[in-house]
Amino acid sequence: MNPFTILFPSKKDFARIRSAPKWKSPYFIVVAGLSLLTWLKSCLRGASLVADLSVFGGAFFSLSISLFVIWSMLAMLLYLSSTLFNPDEKNSYRSMFSLVSFCGIIFLIGEVLNFILMRFQIIKISSFILPNRFPIGLDLFLIGRHPSLPLAIFLYSINPIVIWYFTTLSLGLHNVAGMSKNSARLTVLSIWTIGIGSVALIASVLGGTTVGIRLG
Repeated sequence: MNPFTILFPSKKDFARIRSAPKWKSPYFIVVAGLSLLTWLKSCLRGASLVADLSVFGGAFFSLSISLFVIWSMLAMLLYLSSTLFNPDEKNSYRSMFSLVSFCGIIFLIGEVLNFILMRFQIIKISSFILPNRFPIGLDLFLIGRHPSLPLAIFLYSINPIVIWYFTTLSLGLHNVAGMSKNSARLTVLSIWTIGIGSVALIASVLGGTTVGIRLG
C-alpha cells in the first residue's frame, strides 16, 4: 500500500491496513522527512557541512525513538478504545499502530507547510503567536495580541491540518476497528483534548503564561 494513499483514503485502503498492517514505510518516511526539515533549518542558519550532517543524523536518531514511543502510546489508546466500544470485533494493536503510522504522513505535510510559510513569509505578519509556528488556524485572530499561552495553543490546534489528521484517524477507527462513527469521533476528540491539554500544561510550566514574539 502506498503510504500517501492515506491522504485521501478509501474503504479499500483501510481494509488493507486491517488485513495486512504495515507501519514501517510511513514511519520512516515521516522520520526522514522531519529530519530533512531539521537539516534544512540548520543549513539556513549557516551551519557548516559537517555540522549539517551531524544534525541530520542526530535528528533522525532522536525522532525515530520519540515518534515510536509517542505513536505506540497513541496506538495503545486507540486499541483500548476499540476494545471498549466494540468488544466483539477482532482488532489488533498492530493494525492500530499501522493506522497511526499512516496518518503520520498528514502530520509531516503540516510540518512542511509550516516550514514553507515560516521561511518564505507568504503571508506577511509582524509577530508569531507561538514560537516557530505560523498561524494557520483560529490563532489568526490573535495576531497583534498577547494572549495566554494555553489559549494560543488551543486556538492553533484548530487548524486544517489537525482537523484533516483527526478526521482521517476517525475514519480509520470506523473502518479498521469497526467502531461506530460516533464512538470513533468521541475517541479522537478525547485524544485531541488530552494532547492539547498536556501540551498547554507543559508549555505553561516551561515557557510562562503569555506569548508575544516579535519578528526581526
